[in-house]
Amino acid sequence: MDLRKPWQKIWRKWRSKSTKPEIEPKAKPSATDKTLDSLKELLKDEHIPATVRVQLKDEYQQVQQLIDKLENQQVHIIAFGKVSSGKSSLLNALIGKQQFSTSPLHGETKTQQSTEWNKYQDHNMVVIDTPGTDEVAGEARQQMAHKAAEIADIILFVVDGDLTQSQLQQLKQIAQPNTQIILVLNKSDLYTDDEISDLLESLTNKTKGIIQANNVVISSAAPIPQLLIKEDASGKQTREKITVKVDVTQVKQRIWDILEQDGKTLTALNASIFAGEISDKIAKKVTKLRASAADKVVTTYSIAKGIGVAFNPIPVADLLIAAGLDVAMIRKLSQVYGLPIVGKEASKLTITIMAQIAALMGAVWGINLLSSALKTVSAGLSTTLTAGAQGALAYYATYLVGKIAEEYFIRGKSWGEKGPKQVAKDIVNGLDKNSILIEAREQILERIKSK
Repeated sequence: MDLRKPWQKIWRKWRSKSTKPEIEPKAKPSATDKTLDSLKELLKDEHIPATVRVQLKDEYQQVQQLIDKLENQQVHIIAFGKVSSGKSSLLNALIGKQQFSTSPLHGETKTQQSTEWNKYQDHNMVVIDTPGTDEVAGEARQQMAHKAAEIADIILFVVDGDLTQSQLQQLKQIAQPNTQIILVLNKSDLYTDDEISDLLESLTNKTKGIIQANNVVISSAAPIPQLLIKEDASGKQTREKITVKVDVTQVKQRIWDILEQDGKTLTALNASIFAGEISDKIAKKVTKLRASAADKVVTTYSIAKGIGVAFNPIPVADLLIAAGLDVAMIRKLSQVYGLPIVGKEASKLTITIMAQIAALMGAVWGINLLSSALKTVSAGLSTTLTAGAQGALAYYATYLVGKIAEEYFIRGKSWGEKGPKQVAKDIVNGLDKNSILIEAREQILERIKSK
């Protein structure tokens, strides 16, 4: 027996394992990657109704802008402020070219405009000019400026003097927890050193708690040439225009400082917060839409049941119509709330709800039996009035079943801690029985007369 063979096999096996390249562990997804994934899921969520997408069209466009921004590693810096405060001039001075149009006339900037600035570390900086916020009849432009501010990373809030009450209100509206706002006192060339000192102190005090003190800076983006008058020995005067240098040093430095400190997480955090806000808006819209659709379902089936009971002279058939419509209604409601149930489950839920109503105000079937009995002994009475009363009772019974079932679906097919009895009690106590009965009777009589 050759003892070397087993050892040779072991050796070859060990050697083959030792020479295999090591598999590098996968890098953990960054905050930006996680935010990107959540934004894409939000955009492609098939469970969101088309009507909600239409109603939130602008918000969905902003989500797409955020995705583009994160994928291109962009930092958005927007200029925000009233007309003629020098927003466009400030951006032109920052990027070193006349990219944005300027004019002494109010409202030169009519649409949102943007351009790439330069690269900072891994970030591509994009500067965005927005319309003025206090132009006469400029509500649409103001709204545009506010929407741009919602997804900005750094906001340059430009003023050319002390802060007014309306400007302070706008500042509070656009302030976000993770958005850096730099308050820029532009046109500083129009003021003396003492006046600038007083203005900076006033601006800092008025924005305390909204803007960091070191985020209050000055700039002279488009200084007006100064007129220098010289007088010679003979008393002759000459006038000379002196060009004042553009100075946006403090603004630039503050932007660099912010990016140095928060650049890696700034865009991801802002995008994540905005995505959360959009999700909340979508949830509210979906809830409102479903509630409206559910109300139509309950009303439709309640009318159908009321008319069926009013027109059908056979007592047993009344009960069959009542039972069939209630089950069908519950199945329809389950579809509205995206929690479809099968026939047996719908029947079981219907029986559970009816049992709770019976314990509170008399059996639902008892109401229908009373309706049938009224039909039988209604000789001599107006058939129309009697049928209307019977139909109204049937309407009300189904309306109760529908509202209680709706609450069950809102809770995710659960009665919650309260249980079905308390849920039913809350619904019954919260409805105006008389108003519902009167409305039901009027609708049923209207349909009976039209037949």
